Amino acid sequence: MGKTGVRTVPMGLGPAMEVGELPAPPPFSFGNFVRMIGVGAILISISIGSGEWLLGPRAVIQYGPALLWIVTVATVMQTVFNLECQRYTLATGEPILPGLMRLWPGPLFWGPVWFLICILSVSPGWAASSATALAALKLGQLPNDAVPADKQLVLMLGILAMILVMAVVAFGSRVERTLTQVSTFAIVFIFGSLIVLDLWLVPFEWWGKVAAGFFSFGFLPKAGDGGSINWTLISGFAAYAATGGVLNMAASNWMRDRGWGMGGQVGYIPALIGGRRVEVSETGKIFDITPESLGRFREWLRYVRWEQWTLYLGGCLVGMYLCVLLAVGLIAPGTELKGQYDVAAIQAQAVAERLGTFGWVWVLLIGFWVLWGTQLNATDAVVRHLTDLLWSLGPGVRRVARHDIRRIYYFILLLVTLWLAFLFIKGTPLGMVLLVANMAGVAFVVGGLSVAWLNSKLLPPELRPGWLTRLILVAMSLFYAFFVYQAAVAQFGQ
Repeated sequence: MGKTGVRTVPMGLGPAMEVGELPAPPPFSFGNFVRMIGVGAILISISIGSGEWLLGPRAVIQYGPALLWIVTVATVMQTVFNLECQRYTLATGEPILPGLMRLWPGPLFWGPVWFLICILSVSPGWAASSATALAALKLGQLPNDAVPADKQLVLMLGILAMILVMAVVAFGSRVERTLTQVSTFAIVFIFGSLIVLDLWLVPFEWWGKVAAGFFSFGFLPKAGDGGSINWTLISGFAAYAATGGVLNMAASNWMRDRGWGMGGQVGYIPALIGGRRVEVSETGKIFDITPESLGRFREWLRYVRWEQWTLYLGGCLVGMYLCVLLAVGLIAPGTELKGQYDVAAIQAQAVAERLGTFGWVWVLLIGFWVLWGTQLNATDAVVRHLTDLLWSLGPGVRRVARHDIRRIYYFILLLVTLWLAFLFIKGTPLGMVLLVANMAGVAFVVGGLSVAWLNSKLLPPELRPGWLTRLILVAMSLFYAFFVYQAAVAQFGQ
C-alpha cells in the first residue's frame, strides 16, 4: 500500500505504481480514428525531414535506387518499435525512458546512458539547413560560405529559426497539441507539393525504377565502384530512413500527453502561454487485469496499431519515395555532391529552369518546412525526454519546480536552445545532421533490446508482446549495429 487508501504494486527497480482504472477509449470507428490522429502526424513530420530531403536523395544519387530496400526494412522495424514504446505507456501512463530506468542495474546506470544519447540526438543542423533555404530565397541564389555577408545571414536566420521553435511550443493548451497542429499543416503542404512536382517534372521511367529500389533487398555498394563507400552517409540514411532513435521513443511521451490509455490518469505537459498548471503524477499508474480492462487495453492498442501501420508506415515510405523521386528525376545519377545543401539546391535550380522564379521559391519553401519542422519536433522530443527523466528522479526535483512540470520543460528548452546555438556557430549543417543520424542508430541498438526487455519483464503477462514482436526488436538492434559498426570503422579506422 502507498498513500492512505491507495493500492500500489512494485515495478522493477523503480518506485511502486499506484493502481488505477483504465479509461475506455471511444468506440472504434474510422471517424473516431481520424479524430484521434496526433502522434502519427508528429512522427511523419519528423520522418519527412533530413533523411528524406537530404540524406535519402544524396545516398540514392550516389549509389542508386537499389539502396532504398534499407528504407523498407527500417520503416517496418521502427513501426514495431514505436508500437512497443506506446504499449508500455498505454499500460502504465509512464513515458518509455522513465520506464527503462526501472531495469537492472537501475537509474544510476541507465540515466547517464540515455541522457548522453538524448543530448547527442539533437543538433541545430535542421535549423541551419532551413536557414540556408531562407537565405537563398532572399539572395536569389545559394549562400556562399566564403562570403562573410552570406555566412552571417545564414547564422542570423538559423538562430531565429531556433528561437521560433521556442515560441511555437510556448503557446496553446498543451505542447503536444500545438505540435500536432503545426505538423499537420506541414505534412499537407509538403506532400501536396511533392506530388504535384513529381507528376509535373519527373520522367515516367523513374517512377518504376525508384519503386523497385524499395524491394532490392540486400544490395549494398561495393568498394571500388565509384570510389570508397561513405558508410557515415549510409548509416545515417538507415537511421533516419523513417524517424530516428529517441525521436521514435517520444511517441510514448506524446501519447501520454494525448491521454491515451493510462496516460489519461497521469497528466501532461501544458504550454507556457495558454496552458494551465497540471498535476503530473510522480510515476505511472497500472490497472488491475480483468476481462473488462483487458478489452479496453486491446481497443486502445487497436487505435495505436491502425495509426502506426497505416498513417506512419505509409507516410514514411511515401515521403521517402516522393523526395527521392524528385531528386533522381532532376539530378543525374553519380552527380558529385560536395556542399551541405547541394541536393536541395540543385533541385531548386532544376525546377527554376522549368518554372522560373516561382519554382525556385516553391522548392526552397518545401525545404524550409521539411527541415524546420524536424527541428521543432526533434527539439521537443529531446527536451520532453529529459524533462520526464528529471521529473521521475524524486520529490526533491519536483519541489524545486514547485510541482509545475512546465518549469522544468521550459528551463531545459532554454538550455538546449543555447547549446544548439553554440553548435550552430561551430559546426556545419550536414555534418551535424550526420552526427545525430548515426547517434539515432546507437539509440536503436540500445533501445531495441531494452524496450523488448522492459515489456517482456515488467508488464503483466496478459499485456506483453508476442514472440514475433520481440524477435523483430532484437533484429532491429542487430540491423542498426551493423551500420553503426561500419560507420565507426570508416570514421576511426580499424
